[in-house]
Amino acid sequence: MKIAFLRKHDQFLIDSLPGAVAEAGFEFVDCQPKTPQEAADVAADADIVWDMGGVPMITAEIMPQLERCGAIIRGGSGTDNIPVAEATEMGIIVANTPAAPALGVSEHTIGLILAMTRQIGRSDREVRAGGWDVGVPMPTLVHGSTIGLVGFGYIPRGVAARLQPFGAELLAYDPVVEPAVMAELDVRSVSFEELLVQSDVVSLHVPLLKTTYHLIGETELERMKPTSILINTSRGPIVDSLALAKALQNGTIAGAAVDVLEEEPAAADDPLVGLPNIIITPHNAGRHALLLDDFCRLGLQTAIDLSQYKWPVSYVNPEVVPRWDMPKR
Repeated sequence: MKIAFLRKHDQFLIDSLPGAVAEAGFEFVDCQPKTPQEAADVAADADIVWDMGGVPMITAEIMPQLERCGAIIRGGSGTDNIPVAEATEMGIIVANTPAAPALGVSEHTIGLILAMTRQIGRSDREVRAGGWDVGVPMPTLVHGSTIGLVGFGYIPRGVAARLQPFGAELLAYDPVVEPAVMAELDVRSVSFEELLVQSDVVSLHVPLLKTTYHLIGETELERMKPTSILINTSRGPIVDSLALAKALQNGTIAGAAVDVLEEEPAAADDPLVGLPNIIITPHNAGRHALLLDDFCRLGLQTAIDLSQYKWPVSYVNPEVVPRWDMPKR
């Protein structure tokens, strides 16, 4: 089988990967496409297209050219840059590796929660500006607070496990996860409405889909407590940034901490950037020293499974009728 490996730049290929792929029996073609057509030219005769680093080059327009492709592997969790509906219609499995960034994003989420509840960023800025205000108001303690997780996949489960020692009450909303699965981590399943109303911290962990675009807007923010904090380490467009900026300015909620924005890098006129009650990190929550190794290791294992006509550990289009002769699920 042939793998077309599409990546943004040199950073996204570890030296050992081509050898490991060849040892697994694959033909490996590495490409840094500048246009969708360039990606199509490389991937047209590939059995597996491996999108490493969210290359926005696999478009609906080029999908018909992927005549041999049986699977697309998206490194990481988000598949919003893949035309999943078109792939499904063509019988192409869209797999991902959500476990790769999960540890980093989980820890980063905890860091953002603590930074906001303890006002670490604000205090640091004031000291550097020559101040020494010991009376900076703290919105809440994690201990004794209620933290709501929107979504309950790999990352929020990691967040829940790490929050257990803090003594917080944990809620989660995820319509496709059984309450019993949440209960294993002492997390209580609630409706989306209940989560917004009851939580001191609302943390977002859902993929960007048509149904989750602007999932958090003016109405949802108004349902939250005025002392509450919003955390977003998923995708920027899940939150209506204009509505969030308005809510932060008028005290609808106390603060926010985000690793993602609707437009990245931040635009000069982004309404969130200049606000004092928000922390913004540059979409690097998943980063850590071994991240690329994890991406490559899990992606290669996914390719091996697919080459043996086994369903991968994670894929996002379970309704697909695959081109390949896969076992019944």
